[in-house]
Amino acid sequence: MNTEIAIIGGGAAGLAAATVLSKTVKRTVIIERNPRVGKKLLSTGNGRCNLGNVNAVSEKSAYHGDVDFAAKVFAEWQGAERFFADLGLICRRESAGRLYPYSNTANSVSDALRLACTKAEILTDTPCTGIVRENGGFLINGNMKAKKLIWACGGFGSDFSHLQKLGHSVIKPFPALCPIQTDKALCKPLKGLRVYALCKAVVGGEVIKSEQGEVQFNENSLSGICIMNLSHLVRDYGNAMTVSLDIAPEFTIEQLRSIPLTGLFHRRIAETIAKHGKLPHIIKDWRFPVTGVAPQSSAQIMSGGIPAAELNSDLSSKLCPNLYIIGETVNVDGDCGGYNLEWAWASANIAGMNV
Repeated sequence: MNTEIAIIGGGAAGLAAATVLSKTVKRTVIIERNPRVGKKLLSTGNGRCNLGNVNAVSEKSAYHGDVDFAAKVFAEWQGAERFFADLGLICRRESAGRLYPYSNTANSVSDALRLACTKAEILTDTPCTGIVRENGGFLINGNMKAKKLIWACGGFGSDFSHLQKLGHSVIKPFPALCPIQTDKALCKPLKGLRVYALCKAVVGGEVIKSEQGEVQFNENSLSGICIMNLSHLVRDYGNAMTVSLDIAPEFTIEQLRSIPLTGLFHRRIAETIAKHGKLPHIIKDWRFPVTGVAPQSSAQIMSGGIPAAELNSDLSSKLCPNLYIIGETVNVDGDCGGYNLEWAWASANIAGMNV
């Protein structure tokens, strides 16, 4: 089988690249190991698909890893709202700039992408078993020749050894947007409860980052969007990091002295706090030592991957001609709120227009 361009990975980035290529390229093949393309999209946003964020281009602080590189890519990006409007899918804006399909179902997003891949042949149940350089192009799985290759197989299922054989290095993948593990003795009595809190990542007495929102107590971990947005820091600081919870951010310590615990919190939370003494101080600065992050199966995305220093601004490889690397495979990851899918669409579009 011969093709002009092969795309490894039929997830968000791979499908987006194929839609762009369908406007110009005669033949594209998507190679996907799963039984269907766009599988992960169906579970995002609790099945609604938080497909982007209107603030992605301006909110540099929402991204981690090779942030400056991502900013250059976003500077050339039209935005997810316009991209999907061109595909016939209307978006709905919700709080904090989050974008959802107007239909409120993730199926609409995957359907819009699949229907726009008019010149792409999709091969499902087809893992990538090998890539060899051949005559300036690529021999894939021993039987497919492609002039150019787009690697869009990100996440923990990605076999980085293929890219390493093509000359690239890899920043070790690490779970991101996942629960933060802590002392089981602190969490277990509160398992299943939720509390609104100001959450701070503290290292050496210094607040590195703070988030506000609902925190969920699990058997041996803290969860919730605000916690997951701090989880990428565990890669850098490990158990030197502590999570501090202010579970009554609207009140001062002085105000809390005159309010009974049962008037503020669930009984189990009130009983647990009461065991610590110095109640107002615990309420405003409840410390949870970090012991790690939840397993990768609990992570929404992967941090790490191919360093941007090895890529050109159009996502082409500096080390391997005619190779493009996009999406989660690149060392760029974002906070919750549609930022990661926005990166997937943006990197795919820039690569697709330049390939």
